[in-house]
Amino acid sequence: MTKPKGKGNGVKYHVWKPPVRLEFLQLSSNTIRPIQRSNTFSRMMRSGRDSPDAFSSLDHIFDSINPNSSSVNNPNYYPLSFHCHGKHGGSYTLYASTLDERNEWRRRLREAVAARKMIQAEEGVFRVETITTETATSQDAPSHQPGLVTGQISCTLPFTSKDGRNLVAIGSEDGVWIGMPDQPESIQRVISLRFIAQIAFLEEYGFFILLADKSLYAIHIESVVHVHGANSQDPAFGLHRLSGPDRHVHFFSVGRQAGRTLIIWKQRKGLDSVFRILEALPPSAGLNRFSVFKASGIFLACGDFFVPSDSHDLLFLKTKVCILCPRGFEIMDLSDFSSATIPDDEDLRRLGKRPLTSKPIAMFRIREDEFLLCYDEYGLYVDKRGAPSRSPPTIEWEGVASHAAWHPPYIVLFTPAFIEVRHVESGRLAQVINGLDIRCLWDGRGIVHQEGFDDFEDPRTPRIHAVLDDSEMASYSVTAHSQSRSRSQSRGVPRQQHVVVLAPTERLVVPGTRYSPSLLSVADTLPAYVP
Repeated sequence: MTKPKGKGNGVKYHVWKPPVRLEFLQLSSNTIRPIQRSNTFSRMMRSGRDSPDAFSSLDHIFDSINPNSSSVNNPNYYPLSFHCHGKHGGSYTLYASTLDERNEWRRRLREAVAARKMIQAEEGVFRVETITTETATSQDAPSHQPGLVTGQISCTLPFTSKDGRNLVAIGSEDGVWIGMPDQPESIQRVISLRFIAQIAFLEEYGFFILLADKSLYAIHIESVVHVHGANSQDPAFGLHRLSGPDRHVHFFSVGRQAGRTLIIWKQRKGLDSVFRILEALPPSAGLNRFSVFKASGIFLACGDFFVPSDSHDLLFLKTKVCILCPRGFEIMDLSDFSSATIPDDEDLRRLGKRPLTSKPIAMFRIREDEFLLCYDEYGLYVDKRGAPSRSPPTIEWEGVASHAAWHPPYIVLFTPAFIEVRHVESGRLAQVINGLDIRCLWDGRGIVHQEGFDDFEDPRTPRIHAVLDDSEMASYSVTAHSQSRSRSQSRGVPRQQHVVVLAPTERLVVPGTRYSPSLLSVADTLPAYVP
């Protein structure tokens, strides 16, 4: 976008906004009514008061596209509206002199968007593979139809059963479904709890941990997944509540630290965040008065700690935990509950960032001595002390991210309209995946394997699930889309929910481990990004 400055032959065009990336372009419908010509509207269409030839130049562009058209005697202008997604985007309307000219602009834009999508599909580092598209709202769903998931989907979790089958658990507002990801018709509901928000799996002990309607539950895998050849005389442990009836759990996190399998869940008390620590122990550990229950294992209450602010997530690091708060990243040592907040506010101000204005969403270890702090609008490289470690130390996202996931060496950022994939070393945009109502369902966390086992050492292993509606976005206008969303939210009209996995392509699968130079230097082989 440019603005003219100057007069006559000395007119210059100054860049006002960067080019619109084709991946973020959404065309309007073709039903916008023409606007009648008038002297006032013609003056508004001019590029600027100091550029009397601007309007005739625009007509010259139209004539070059369609030389057979004539706009002299046409009483109307024909609007062409489009929307550019992203935090720097917006809605724009251009006006053609004839209907044929508008149709020609639309056709060429559609061709350009389609060509860009084809290139992205061929050169992308991830391909979108469907787990299931058989979804419905709670009101319209038939009872117990195989393969049909009802309600809004909130989370997924892949896991392996005791007999070696690869399965996936899908949580929604109507319960938990389990089945084989490559056979959608095998998916069926196994737990009828309402409003499932999170699912985790403790592989060593065989327990699912569920957050449903602000309560924390545990259930043994043998209660929901039949194992071929298992002894049916052994009773499987059913659903058990871990949190008290008067405790509203906002979220929980599972992980392994210092050889211990821990479950940490958060409740809010006033303006503070109160956390409770549970440790999973084998049955041989015995019972005491702090034990929650005993089945094939014991969940032992190890204590509470609090943070004097609200929080929205907790991440397990090597020796500490990271609590995501509005004020930043709170790093806490569970041995003595000492903590420190990174980054320093002065460091943010020196970088031109205002503290407390951006939301922390993730923290990833990209090297043994370096981390990437992900905010909703940018990423910040820091060292072990939380100080900026590079120059420049930030990566600016295209959109305002609601979630971030890590598949080395790429950062995957989720917004409602698109997924952007960036290389962690160069910060360059490597891929954009379009859709509607996009949400991250699984970011690689939630599975605690036995000690010494790392399921993600192989870069070919998928570790990100999402839900989206990948209908053709160009066929809907922004106005129609926003109106349909408001109608669907108020009347319960179903939206398509496609549960997908971001599977690595050959461009991502290279030799090396997650921190090795060979894996992180793949940015040098990326093609130049052309919008």
